[in-house]
Amino acid sequence: MYQYIKIFEMQVSAYCIFTILAAAVSIATAVPSLIKTGLSGSKAALMLGVTGLSFLIGARLWNFAVNPYNFIGELKWYSLRLAGLSLYGGLLGAGASLIVLSRLWKRTAWRLLDAMTIPWGLAFCIARIGCFLNGCCAGKVTRSIFGAEFPVSPSEQNFGGYLLFLSQVKTVHPTQIYELTGALIGIPAIVWLVRRLSLVEGSTFLMYMAWFSAVRLIVLPLRALSYPAFIKTKAYPLLYLSLIAGGVILTLIRNKKGI
Repeated sequence: MYQYIKIFEMQVSAYCIFTILAAAVSIATAVPSLIKTGLSGSKAALMLGVTGLSFLIGARLWNFAVNPYNFIGELKWYSLRLAGLSLYGGLLGAGASLIVLSRLWKRTAWRLLDAMTIPWGLAFCIARIGCFLNGCCAGKVTRSIFGAEFPVSPSEQNFGGYLLFLSQVKTVHPTQIYELTGALIGIPAIVWLVRRLSLVEGSTFLMYMAWFSAVRLIVLPLRALSYPAFIKTKAYPLLYLSLIAGGVILTLIRNKKGI
């Protein structure tokens, strides 16, 4: 993996580079989309700032709740490091703050959620490139032709996780790429479907939520998560299935009623 990229004789973390790039692309695509909904430029910027901060807070609190053992060592729940974050907690935080602002500004939350769907999707895809280059969020060991070689971390070397391989690398499922590919395919597919069927406001968000959750559900068994077994085998599958069903059902109901 390429954990560091050389820029003007400086070694810069690939993860940080792609995290910043993800944020930049999200902002660049979100601002015009939010302005099209009727928000002013200043309100669009404020919404991005509030939802971005809410994302980080929600992501950290969710990760602390589902994986408390992750915070026993150097990483603390109040740390500002870009580690120990859970995507769905971040999306919950960002979505909640967006809804609060929409009510304060007397705007339609569904329209704003639609406006943010593509920016959020693109940000995820770009950030996953950083995860892949960094070697984090990888999957389980595999002999599949799709496997990618990742460096063995010091903790894995010291505590015997992969000592049996007698190697400093491990071949695992590149689940970052699996998720990136699925999420990226869904963006044009959902946009086309919503336009082709002339679906009502909120359909882009709801359908992409269902699609993205389906991708996560399919990839879940291949991920090497350190979470408690209950979270991996019960809680997350139930969450994904609920979001898939909820997204599809709400889309059908809202379009049947034309609201």
